Amino acid sequence: MAIVVGLVIGNLVDQAGTKSLVVTAVISIGIVAGGFISAWRAPRAHIIHGMLTAVPVVILGFTFQFVRLARNVRSVSWLSLIFVCCLTVSLGTLGGVLGGHFSPNQRSLFE
Repeated sequence: MAIVVGLVIGNLVDQAGTKSLVVTAVISIGIVAGGFISAWRAPRAHIIHGMLTAVPVVILGFTFQFVRLARNVRSVSWLSLIFVCCLTVSLGTLGGVLGGHFSPNQRSLFE
C-alpha cells in the first residue's frame, strides 16, 4: 500500500516542496510496518522476513530508474539509488527486529 501511495503521490508532488518529505516519511513508515507485520507473523527468522519486505521496493526502484534512463528524462544518479536501496533494506530490517521482539513466536537465532 505504501508503494502505491508513494508512486502515485510522489509523481504529483514537487521535489523541492515540503510535501515530498511527507511522502518519503509515509513510504518509510510503510516499509517498517511491513517488516514488522511480516516478522511478527513468522514462526522463525524474523529479521530475514523483515528484510525480504524491502525486496519489492528495491526492484521497483531499479525498474523506474531503468525506465527513466531509457526515456532519457533525467540523468540517473546511481549512487543515490544504491543509497536508497540500502536505506530500504535497513528499514525493512528494523521492522523485522521490532516484529521479532514483540512476536509470540520468539526463538533464538541459534536454534
